[in-house]
Amino acid sequence: MYGATGPIDSYDMSGKTDWQIVMELMALAGLHPEEIEAKRGEAFAAYAHQVEIAMPGFKMKLLPGVRELLNRLADHPDFVLGLVTGNVREAVPHKLRAVRVDPRIFQFGAYGSEHQDRNTLPALALDRLSQILDLPVIPESALVIGDTPRDIACARHAGVKVLCVATGRYDRQTLAGHHPDYLLDDLTDTDAVMTILTYF
Repeated sequence: MYGATGPIDSYDMSGKTDWQIVMELMALAGLHPEEIEAKRGEAFAAYAHQVEIAMPGFKMKLLPGVRELLNRLADHPDFVLGLVTGNVREAVPHKLRAVRVDPRIFQFGAYGSEHQDRNTLPALALDRLSQILDLPVIPESALVIGDTPRDIACARHAGVKVLCVATGRYDRQTLAGHHPDYLLDDLTDTDAVMTILTYF
């Protein structure tokens, strides 16, 4: 779309929105903000299309405990599952299906193609949940599960508590330094996670 990639091999994408990634990489490639913004929609559409093409060839698997937790939550009447992600909305279903997760399990969400600032996404998701339920949803009734310091920051910005899991790029010690409300090595102990989600 832009004729450049920027320093993509050394650029840290962790916890950023796709919108932010495109803007920063293209700025580092020397493009002006107006040029980047003019083609952003095309770039998102092309990216989602390439994800759709690529996913069947990738050998991807869910991290330990994720499927069991999703199944338990989906069957529980007290929980509503939402997805807050930095990914372009149209790319998300392809990524979920690649690990055999039905996108319909998530009843609401907010996506990285909707705002450059990740910190705005939890509030947007909660507003959508309020519309679905037809009643106000307060931040204190929600909990974010994530694996990066930016996940912690976006939860804090929205007034939402956060459970961090050290299964991503950041180890337990690094995540602990950002003071999440809860911190686990992984999600393998489904009962322990359910206890957190029930009483947070």
